[in-house]
Amino acid sequence: MHVYNFKENPIFFGRRKGRKLSKSSKLAFEKGKKYFIQKKDLNKILDYKKQIILEIGFGNGDNLINSAKINSDFFYIGSDPFLNTTTQCLGKIAKHNIKNVMIWPDDVRKILDLFPKDSISEIKLLFPDPWPKRKHKSRRLIQNDFLEIIYLIIKPKGTITIATDHDKLKCWILDKFQRNGKFEWIAQSSKDWETRPNDCFQTKYELKSTLLKRKPSWFVFKKM
Repeated sequence: MHVYNFKENPIFFGRRKGRKLSKSSKLAFEKGKKYFIQKKDLNKILDYKKQIILEIGFGNGDNLINSAKINSDFFYIGSDPFLNTTTQCLGKIAKHNIKNVMIWPDDVRKILDLFPKDSISEIKLLFPDPWPKRKHKSRRLIQNDFLEIIYLIIKPKGTITIATDHDKLKCWILDKFQRNGKFEWIAQSSKDWETRPNDCFQTKYELKSTLLKRKPSWFVFKKM
């Protein structure tokens, strides 16, 4: 297992909790804890014979749940620090009796170091917080050190799919990956980044973006 210089307790910016959970939501959260990943068990649950997909910031679970339902042979790990939407996602996992999903209900940076080298087939990062103000650019998840560690844990020719509707973040993403030089941007024409990939599902955020007439872009990078 590799060792990388990520902080054990990285600084988290943004909300962890929204409205107070109802009694039923609290119950769903408690019952859903059986789907939570424990750090000490992370290495045990990884089956290298399967496609392992890590979705960072899964929101209410629209993409994560739909993907897991149609790809029962794949194994999905979802990470999201926001309590309210995590509770919604847990409810959907229980409702559909999904067996191939586990959840990390916290900042993904706390577990990235624990993934063995070449263990993840794909990382999905759909509509992350753009932190649009210049003074907040250091809060964006996509940074040089983030790209270095995901390069280590993604399998050869594995991919990272990123979606955003924010123009500043679009430029930031392309600049960071170009400077990193270890990933190939899979795009032959504008249609490739203007169209949602076939293995991604519409999320609540994407629908909101479309209604507000913001144009999402979809970037897919392959490990070289």
